[in-house]
Amino acid sequence: MWNKLKPLLSVIDSISVCTGKFYSFLIVALFGIMTVEVVRRYVFNAPIMGVQDVTAAYFGAYYVMAGAYTLWAKGHVSVDVIYVLFPRRGRAILDLLTFPFFLLFAGALVYTGWKFGMLATWVEGVGWNLEVDQSHLRLPLYPAKWTIAIGSFLLLLQGLAKFVRDLKLAITGEELS
Repeated sequence: MWNKLKPLLSVIDSISVCTGKFYSFLIVALFGIMTVEVVRRYVFNAPIMGVQDVTAAYFGAYYVMAGAYTLWAKGHVSVDVIYVLFPRRGRAILDLLTFPFFLLFAGALVYTGWKFGMLATWVEGVGWNLEVDQSHLRLPLYPAKWTIAIGSFLLLLQGLAKFVRDLKLAITGEELS
């Protein structure tokens, strides 16, 4: 049974890794945009209105989209003082016990992200309403808002993959790679 799940888990891992790597390169572009904005603002006294708001939204998108990769890479914060005292199987059991809290958190993020994305793109009774910032540039904000739902869904998928691996380790004592 466990071997049948390996291809699915591999696909979930691949999506998390590819998304994480893509957004790690995107962060360089965001830093570049912020650098240009700071130079224009403080050296030439010619700020680009709205850039700070838009980059803040896209830094938020980066943060959310990196969640699944961080979970895959075991980079999220844990209470290591207690956690490291347990063998691998014990840690897996602890992770299984805390999984319902993760499920509630990730589920709430997916639901809220979906609502934000819908509000940024669709108005009931009106139709399409693609949200933009209020500056003269009218830069789009709706893609950043949709990343909350997408990134949260990817985090949920990666969490489910971790759950399956923890379950196998807790039951059999063997890891599922």
